[in-house]
Amino acid sequence: MPNDRGPGTDGRPDSASDDVADRWRSAQAWEPAPDDVIDVWRFELEVQDDDWAILTPDETQTANRIVVEEKRNRKASARAHLRRILARYLGTPPQDVRFTYGEHGKPMLAEHDEPRFNLSHSESKGLAAVSRGARIGVDLELAREGREFTEIADRFFSQAESAALRALPPEARPAAFYRAWTRKEAYLKAWGTGLSFPSNRFTLDYVGEGPGTLLSTEMPEDDVSRWHFKDVELGPAYTGAICLEGPDRPFRWWVI
Repeated sequence: MPNDRGPGTDGRPDSASDDVADRWRSAQAWEPAPDDVIDVWRFELEVQDDDWAILTPDETQTANRIVVEEKRNRKASARAHLRRILARYLGTPPQDVRFTYGEHGKPMLAEHDEPRFNLSHSESKGLAAVSRGARIGVDLELAREGREFTEIADRFFSQAESAALRALPPEARPAAFYRAWTRKEAYLKAWGTGLSFPSNRFTLDYVGEGPGTLLSTEMPEDDVSRWHFKDVELGPAYTGAICLEGPDRPFRWWVI
């Protein structure tokens, strides 16, 4: 079984566990790990004194386009956290991390092939994942009650996924919806397509226990066996998911 708890006293991932309280460890304990280990980072979007200072002019301009101050600061905080996280792996100051961007805007390191990474943030929380040798996508969503979940699913889910949601009791639909939504977003982010590839053109298993699997996809040159999913335990208010290319791997979980 893959390791997916938190690092033990020797810094390696422990055996699999669903004990959320033991999973997350302080970022102060971080140290480099073998290349097959996936690091997952969670953090609060609270602006620190030097957040804006380590951003590039383009990043600052992008954040400043956001009219609402709280959202603008959270955008800056998320990017600054990503810079600090990646700086650990590169051995460079956060302000020296350089990015390039794919066709649909997915950021990548400009001067290094590895590590690969992905970032997501929602309201006051952020989530990032870092891997080597495998594409990775991550999504984080604040769960909101009272939405028309079945109507949203009819629009953005495949027919099979939408039917599965409608077959659930009404009280079970919100949690199931967010499980599906975050997994689907993580898959698209691993590819780097965004919504340029319609989210109803692939089908995930998301009902029941476990992280689910990719059942079918119309993504060109893809294979359903290529991807693994993992849910990220963040408490009752948030739902998170990771989509990882290749065989499942050990995970470490860090909180900043």
